[in-house]
Amino acid sequence: MAVQLPPGWVITKTLEDVPNPNFGTPYGQSYFVRWTYICTDDNGQFVCASGSEDDCNNQAQAMAQSRTQQQPYFEAMP
Repeated sequence: MAVQLPPGWVITKTLEDVPNPNFGTPYGQSYFVRWTYICTDDNGQFVCASGSEDDCNNQAQAMAQSRTQQQPYFEAMP
């Protein structure tokens, strides 16, 4: 799904080591690996993250819309 985001905003897919809440039981090791989607803005600042690509896209779009209600994409944030 292609999401229209402000210039410079990027969503990246990364593997993340996550503590396993079932450690100590017969159900797993101390950590497991999962895909995480992270959105950063044009200044490299964290915007949102999710384990679901669609959810991250939706969060990023909502954050972009929220920012543009204050000022246009192309103006620096105060």
